[in-house]
Amino acid sequence: MSIPLRFYNTLTREKTAFAPIDPQNVRMYVCGPTVYDYAHIGNARPAIVFDVLFRLLRHIYGEAHVTYARNITDVDDKINARALRDHPGLPLNEAIRLVTEKTETQYHEDVALLGNLKPTVEPRATDTIAEMIEIIEKLIGNGHAYVAKGEVLFDTKSMADYGQLSKRPLDEQQAGARVAVDAHKKSPGDFVLWKLSSHNEPGWESPWGRGRPGWHIECSAMSRRYLGEVFDIHGGGLDLIFPHHENEIAQSRCAHGTEVMANVWMHNGFVQVEGRKMSKSEGNFITIYDLLHTEKFGGRQWPGEVLRLAMLMTHYREPIDFSVKRLEEAERLLAKWPAAEASGAAPCDAV
Repeated sequence: MSIPLRFYNTLTREKTAFAPIDPQNVRMYVCGPTVYDYAHIGNARPAIVFDVLFRLLRHIYGEAHVTYARNITDVDDKINARALRDHPGLPLNEAIRLVTEKTETQYHEDVALLGNLKPTVEPRATDTIAEMIEIIEKLIGNGHAYVAKGEVLFDTKSMADYGQLSKRPLDEQQAGARVAVDAHKKSPGDFVLWKLSSHNEPGWESPWGRGRPGWHIECSAMSRRYLGEVFDIHGGGLDLIFPHHENEIAQSRCAHGTEVMANVWMHNGFVQVEGRKMSKSEGNFITIYDLLHTEKFGGRQWPGEVLRLAMLMTHYREPIDFSVKRLEEAERLLAKWPAAEASGAAPCDAV
């Protein structure tokens, strides 16, 4: 008999019993890294949180009956900028390849040392361009997208219930901040599905000219290709609720005519460092690699299992204040577990 599960659903703001669409094929999608730089500890949290959920689902439904897709974003303006910075003498496409291959390899090494399983599938955005173009064509055809000044934009006002995930109705959104202001948009909240590429930018041929996808359309295409138009769980960090996940929902539902994109939306909380927001300007930007291989944090290297437990000592939806003290506490707890297991006690009894 399966173990009953109850998940908090960001979409409904309620905790409800989990009932997969097909118990023989439980499907979960989690937004993965944009591969232009070393993954930081904020990136480590969703990797660990949803690895735990992946393991739990496999335990309940069977390893062969769970599909976990975590994408690789390998086309992005941040990647272009990093490629130009690091390899100024090379053709851009070659420079981009060097940046993304190196960064993706490092990400895989880092998350493996944190004790994470490999996802079932790990699609790359650049391998899913045809699917993106297909979805955009559907959106234009059914009146949910339009072409303006070389861009294809999603028409947010064409969707009556846009904003359900973030609970941010269109009439309450302010232009600016995370809503870009452009004169060619019908509404400030409209977002890019496809944009033209210059001769020195990566691009693919499309009905709207040589260009590249917007950020949000990538996950809609990759999730549909590997999990279907509607699937069970979509996960990611709290910072992705708006605009990324909100816009994924809009694209996918309007293209496919579905009531939902995923039945359950799960989001992990933010990570601070020693009580402050992590940023390079604050001097507290900590990567997974730094923690595992250097002495930049606390004057020593930290084992992957210590980092993993430090992340799991707080409820996944709550914020974490990542500190040397937290790592030391996790290490102390781990040191007690072998003795507790040998004595037949549960690990928690050793705390």
